[in-house]
Amino acid sequence: MMWEAMLREFGRHKLRTVLTMLGVMIGIFLVTSVSSFSEGITYYVNDQIAITSGLVTIVEKGNMGFMVQQSEIDEELVDEIRGISGVDEVAPILFASLDDIGSVTGTIPESQEIIRGVNINLEEGSEFTEGLYEAVLGKNYADMNDYSVGDKLKTGETEIEIVGILQESGESGIDNAVNMHMKDLQELADKEGVISIMMIKPLTPEDADFIEQVINDDFDDIAAATDRSIMNSVNEMTGQLNLMTFALGSIAALISGIVIMNVMIISVRERRRDIGTMKAIGATNKQVIVSVLMESVAISVGGAIVGVILSLAGTSYINMLLPQNLALVTPRLVIQGILFAAFIGVVSGVLPARQAAKLSPIEALRYE
Repeated sequence: MMWEAMLREFGRHKLRTVLTMLGVMIGIFLVTSVSSFSEGITYYVNDQIAITSGLVTIVEKGNMGFMVQQSEIDEELVDEIRGISGVDEVAPILFASLDDIGSVTGTIPESQEIIRGVNINLEEGSEFTEGLYEAVLGKNYADMNDYSVGDKLKTGETEIEIVGILQESGESGIDNAVNMHMKDLQELADKEGVISIMMIKPLTPEDADFIEQVINDDFDDIAAATDRSIMNSVNEMTGQLNLMTFALGSIAALISGIVIMNVMIISVRERRRDIGTMKAIGATNKQVIVSVLMESVAISVGGAIVGVILSLAGTSYINMLLPQNLALVTPRLVIQGILFAAFIGVVSGVLPARQAAKLSPIEALRYE
């Protein structure tokens, strides 16, 4: 009976219901979208730190974080970095985009253990060699594009032979990569003498902080960071995003709550006779309150569901424009958004529900 009354009321005032949902929808869309960046950044950094744990990362100054693909470092600095006390090994890496292939990672065979980790080996094939335009693919990239050893990647007029496929690592930065010799990639991408980043393996974990300080103090064009300092920077950034999310959520809750409460008060006044009939045939005050709250929550949650769907579409589009997927709408965000909307609906419906419960059946039945 309560569900039928609620659906009947929605059908009787379609435009009013849609406009009320619109306020909640916009609020949940904004909150979920902003929170998705916090989730995406945290996931991306954790994924990268799983690879770089214990290492020191060097990039062009001003490109730390998520713009490392735009970082450009003079390759001659590699030898200078090797001479710093506490440095065990240095792995130069070049990120470049090739036509018809996309993002490609250029490394040297001697650095594979640093970049991939000691437990990630080839599933089939062999390592690439310099001068032959050969590539080793991550497992996901090979599976998604149905590539196998012996196939060719083509960029412009150049063919790159796939000579190996890595074992699945569970780390997207490795599983979705196209890897080739750094010198070959420099030639194909017209970036001779340029690298994107360096990964330093310190002699001991304690040397990492010393190396970071020396590089940041003594070099003008590059910046260094350990996984710990990167995580601290990310926590600071996500903290600011979370603060913005809290502010947006508060504003959305206030506006949406006022709108829903106003609509529900009007709805209760318009339905005095219906409410009186319900009470006259035996409905209790509790049932009347539940009926009004259900309607309020249904409006709010309905708007939230549309807002979440729009957020999913919006973040997918944004990720297409970015070099990395930095917006991630997780199941936790979806559940939080819907529960938040349900909370708004309950709070907004309390006053109208109490007004409805206080109606006298006799007076309500006289209402025209």
